[in-house]
Amino acid sequence: MSENNMASPMKVNNDSQGEIQNDTLVTCSQPASTITPQQSISNKRSLPDSPDNLPATLKQKTRQLRRRADRVLEALSSPEVLNTIIPILSKQISDTLEPIIEAEVKKCVAEEIQPLLQKLDCQSSIVETQKQQLIKQFIQLSSLQRTTQDQITSNNEREKEINFLYNRVALLENRLEIQEQYSRRTSLRFNNVAIPADRIQGAKIVHPVDTDSIILDICNNKLGLDIGIRDIGRSHVIGKLKQGRSQVIVRFISYRTRQLVYSNKKALKGDPNGTFITENLTHFRTNLVKQLATLKYNNKINACWTTDGRIFVKVNANSQKRIINNLDDISDLESDIQQLEERTNTNNSDGM
Repeated sequence: MSENNMASPMKVNNDSQGEIQNDTLVTCSQPASTITPQQSISNKRSLPDSPDNLPATLKQKTRQLRRRADRVLEALSSPEVLNTIIPILSKQISDTLEPIIEAEVKKCVAEEIQPLLQKLDCQSSIVETQKQQLIKQFIQLSSLQRTTQDQITSNNEREKEINFLYNRVALLENRLEIQEQYSRRTSLRFNNVAIPADRIQGAKIVHPVDTDSIILDICNNKLGLDIGIRDIGRSHVIGKLKQGRSQVIVRFISYRTRQLVYSNKKALKGDPNGTFITENLTHFRTNLVKQLATLKYNNKINACWTTDGRIFVKVNANSQKRIINNLDDISDLESDIQQLEERTNTNNSDGM
């Protein structure tokens, strides 16, 4: 390629020399022209740089330069030259522009990233602060959890102790109730007993009341027994008067005398005054008997009675007797009664 390039200028020079010779010949062969004054005046007014006004040598040089320029442009536009120059120029341009572009890109990236970095630093600081706060809260929470766990353990121990004490108190109350009932084993209550009253003073009891004589009259005349004053330890009215009647509690000297009177209580059935005899029960057992009396009134049970302070009940005439010691026993009894009624209703519906 370099040989071709070197040959091209030589060729151009040879051509230009030939052209100069031809131009010289043409110039010499032309006749000498005569210039009139008018023509000289018009020549002075024309452009001084125009090729027509230049000397012959300058014209030739100008034409030669133009031709050379055209040939150079033609040579430069050839594929061979372009294929050689373009890679070189591309490399030079790339080497020149690459650092500039890289610097500009880095600058732009830095300008865009810098606010993000600042924001990231700020967020990192906030995160670190929150992290420290979370650590403190976690420590406090761990401490609270340990304290809570200790409290739960302590409460469980206290609850066990309370349950133990509750069961112990319940046991002691039961024992006390049994002991209290046992202390009443020689006592009976005579209900609806006619008591002397002062009607003028609002039907108040006239004290002193000879309850011993009243009880002996009931036992000997109505029950058909033979007991004397020595069989009675103590007797007195209890409660208020209701239509001239009240309760009289009697403590007998012996359990045998008390049991003799209580075993003959059925002799008072149909008494004109409505007098009847019951055991002297504790307040707790009296409430149990009242609930059973309500069930009997509603025809839920067949019978209920007491013997030596113990409470018995029969659901129907053919069922076995059940002993009632507390409210739970009554709840179980009511549940059994409900189930029995449901079975009875089911059998009746199936029979129909």
